[in-house]
Amino acid sequence: MKTVDVSKKPDSERKAVALGRVYTTPDVIELLKEREIEKGDVLEISKAVGLLGAKQVPLYFPFCHPLLITDIEVDIKVFDIGILEISAIVKNVGKTGVEIEAITAVSLTALNIYDMLKRYDRWIKIGEIQLVEKSGGKSGYVKREFEFEGRVLKVAKSGERGLKEPQEEIKLIENFGVEGDVHAGTEREVSVFPLEVLRLVPSQVLRKINPLEMTENILMVGIPDYLLLPGKKLKIGKTLLEVTEIGKEEYVDSGKPYVVSRWGRFCKVIKGGTVEPGDSVKLLL
Repeated sequence: MKTVDVSKKPDSERKAVALGRVYTTPDVIELLKEREIEKGDVLEISKAVGLLGAKQVPLYFPFCHPLLITDIEVDIKVFDIGILEISAIVKNVGKTGVEIEAITAVSLTALNIYDMLKRYDRWIKIGEIQLVEKSGGKSGYVKREFEFEGRVLKVAKSGERGLKEPQEEIKLIENFGVEGDVHAGTEREVSVFPLEVLRLVPSQVLRKINPLEMTENILMVGIPDYLLLPGKKLKIGKTLLEVTEIGKEEYVDSGKPYVVSRWGRFCKVIKGGTVEPGDSVKLLL
């Protein structure tokens, strides 16, 4: 057994960014926000565990060298639907990078969240722990562009409220919406429907609707609906959208609007262009 000899490698400024998620229930998130978790402040304690974990990497992994870490930042975003998204940024100046340190910070933060919340949800899941960005060293700067990729199934628009007419393509206009659509220029510039949300629809409702009936501008498949959270960005073809809202404040109790009013996504246009069936949909990191 032997470690890699890095004595001849030049020192350089290095950085690594990692990401991971903890999945629980909306009820547990509510307890967390109300500070009703018995063990204390879940977010701050878990971030401290992540910070300490990044510094202890050589104790866990025999082939990792002790490093002069110059900065560590751990952040946790909380989403009401039951997701805690963890990110860690680690920097150093040295001969080797800090990818393992960043991934360890995320992993131990997630494990501590699990420990503090397991009393309230025994089926908590940890997932998608990954390196998303690194810089420094021989390979320089590299970044993972997207996390999941799907496809556009249909596009549609209408000058009036209600069902939309399928189109061969639609034109998205920056900070405006779909050209010729009734919602263009409103807060809900573009409506997007991920087919995956049909798993949430009660069977008695699902039997009475046509999932392909268009009440939204873009019907897509392949992106996990639970990750289409406000603030997330979608690269659709050459366009760029940002999710602004999930569902509406008023639910509709029948037809396709039953689904859209609860789980449809509304987006704003960051970069315009045309969108057509078959276009790639990428969930950006």
